[in-house]
Amino acid sequence: MTHLAVTDHLLDELVSGSDAEGTTRLAVAAAIEHHDRTLLVETTGDDFGPVWQLPADLVLPGETLLQALARTVGLTTGLGVVDVTGYAGYHDRLAGGEVVRTFVFTVTADDPERICRWAVVGHRWTSDPVTACSVLGDAGGHPTTAAGPTGHLVGPTTLHQLSAALRASAKGLFCAEAAVELLVAQQSWLYRHDFVDRFIGRPTTSQGPAGRSGTASVDWAGASAALDAGRLPCSGAEDSLLRIASSLAEGTPVDLRDALTGLDTVNTGLVARAVCHAAGHRP
Repeated sequence: MTHLAVTDHLLDELVSGSDAEGTTRLAVAAAIEHHDRTLLVETTGDDFGPVWQLPADLVLPGETLLQALARTVGLTTGLGVVDVTGYAGYHDRLAGGEVVRTFVFTVTADDPERICRWAVVGHRWTSDPVTACSVLGDAGGHPTTAAGPTGHLVGPTTLHQLSAALRASAKGLFCAEAAVELLVAQQSWLYRHDFVDRFIGRPTTSQGPAGRSGTASVDWAGASAALDAGRLPCSGAEDSLLRIASSLAEGTPVDLRDALTGLDTVNTGLVARAVCHAAGHRP
């Protein structure tokens, strides 16, 4: 699996994107790599048998992801983090009725073989590839890759790239441009994997006949149907702006009295600007 370089922008995007989705209980897991192998530590499973998994712990209040990662490695293995070499994705799981999102990072540690000289730390090394699901592990010593909630890799399509791809697809069509600008300005939908993965086609990478870069389109009708069926839980403002954008883009019916009532000044201004754009009135 391809791992992403860890940058300040990526770290900010991971936290803000999770917050936009309503996932505020965060954790980190460390894939400590050494000689093409990854360290697994022993924990106790529900049946009191050994479970082998990546060192992991919750992010404490006031901690950054990297601070939590260093603390987790130190407390779990006694090792120190030398470098954070990549981001392998995240894994969501339910705990106490809440969704816990665990971000998995690959790291190098100082003298990693030192753990082999400590009898108090149950551990083993595996050559299996690190995935977003590796945090859970299993009783056989191999990282989990299929069962349970899925893990996700945040791919190279950043919010900026996705916005640019949507704009490229709508370029020259006033109503489509207005819908895309409303979606981009509102932002929270583009942070949500349940929306992006299901209702936005993966941006193309080839150059079009006009020399455009990647383009991406929205399944507006599908998104509206998901709202109607309750499959896209969201705030009232998010619901209203997505319905209005869908109506601008494809003529999807929308009750403006319901959609506009309760919008704050900022969101009302976004809608007004989108309507003016669709009518061909540019600021």
